[in-house]
Amino acid sequence: MIEQSPATPANLVLSGRFEPGDERIYRHVPFEVPAGLSQLHIRLGYDGQIGSSVFLSGGNTLDIGLFDERGAHSGSPGFRGWSGSNKLALTIGTTWATPPYRPGPIGEGTWQLLLGLYKIGPSGLDYRAEIWFDPVLSPPVASPGEITASKVSNLPEPIEAGWLRGDLHSHSIASDGDSSLQDLLGTARDAGLDFLGVTDHNAAMLPNAGGLDRTLPVLIPGIEVTNYRGHWNVWGAERWFDFRLLEAGDVSREMKIASDAGGLVSVNHPRPFGPNWEYGFGLDYHAIEVWNGPWPFLNSVSLGIWDMHLTLGRRVVAAGGSDTHFLKGEDRGAIPRAQLGHPSVWVKPANPSSATSILDEVRNGRSFISAAPRGPQLLLRRTGTGSIAVHTSSARGRTLMLITSGHPFAAMAVDQDLWAGDFPIPEHATHVRAQIVDACGNVEALSNAIWL
Repeated sequence: MIEQSPATPANLVLSGRFEPGDERIYRHVPFEVPAGLSQLHIRLGYDGQIGSSVFLSGGNTLDIGLFDERGAHSGSPGFRGWSGSNKLALTIGTTWATPPYRPGPIGEGTWQLLLGLYKIGPSGLDYRAEIWFDPVLSPPVASPGEITASKVSNLPEPIEAGWLRGDLHSHSIASDGDSSLQDLLGTARDAGLDFLGVTDHNAAMLPNAGGLDRTLPVLIPGIEVTNYRGHWNVWGAERWFDFRLLEAGDVSREMKIASDAGGLVSVNHPRPFGPNWEYGFGLDYHAIEVWNGPWPFLNSVSLGIWDMHLTLGRRVVAAGGSDTHFLKGEDRGAIPRAQLGHPSVWVKPANPSSATSILDEVRNGRSFISAAPRGPQLLLRRTGTGSIAVHTSSARGRTLMLITSGHPFAAMAVDQDLWAGDFPIPEHATHVRAQIVDACGNVEALSNAIWL
């Protein structure tokens, strides 16, 4: 988005300094807003700027958010938005606001600029925030850019009627993505997906399918609660959740609030450079994002963490998502961009057009994950004879493995496009899961656990 700059000097300037050792905390900077305004414009600048990538260090990265006069407490309606370091200039007015900020009345009183001190270099960080009152700016013009995704043809049919494929983790211009909700859903449709979770970072506004084309995939509204010590998703709830919490007990209580509000809660990408998850694994969540983006990107670490939960008897569900941010432009660097549906989550909901019905299947572990919309597909069921029945599709040439407590107890080469087999349940096993791997050991499909 290309946004105007005010032509007049700022009405208010806030400045300050942070020292090395202050990083990975949040600071509120209050300022007074007079009565009778219809628009605010804020620009934040700071020295030694570097990008937010976990691979960059030695400089400064400052994140930004905003609360209005209604307060900054957890769950406050005064939360107007969070753009991290992605947008350091923002306009909030009664009729429009810079995404991802919420438009609405500009109330008189004490507002608070929220500064997230992500990285502070050895020389410290000096910042300057300029604020304009009623600069009379027009809505920004969409920046040019083409979506390069193309429609996938000849996708294999589901192994059984009623199974849907989708993606539970993606980002739009309402955080640090480059595309609108409409473009995300359109690209998901072209990729062969039946549903899409849009989970923008610390979103003040959850995605809403109202007014969108009914041929688009089912929208799964969500939010990625993003903190410097880890990320967690909430799907299906209708409010923001506090991302400023630094202690595990506080995060666990916030997860409980999310769960009580009807949300499905997942720890996201608990692996190195994920970023990793630093709050521990005894919290109140339903799922772990075992598969985030292409499998070789250290997802085996997340899989090991999930296996640890299963071995300890915790009935935590395996979830997956592409974490797509960018649909436009060319790939840059050696690491390819994420693609919608890579991986795909498969469910068989009672109501295929209902986000709630889809999430119910995920919540109850009635799902599996595959590397892409093309599969492979993997169904796992307990039979009445003390064995596990396995059905696969599009897995010819791969190896099927059955696992309990993190250890394989059976393996079989899959030699047909449609394949089925039965395996006896090991004595004393508490659960069984299955996976399909390629010749290099990369997982291409992953079941949830069957509890015995």
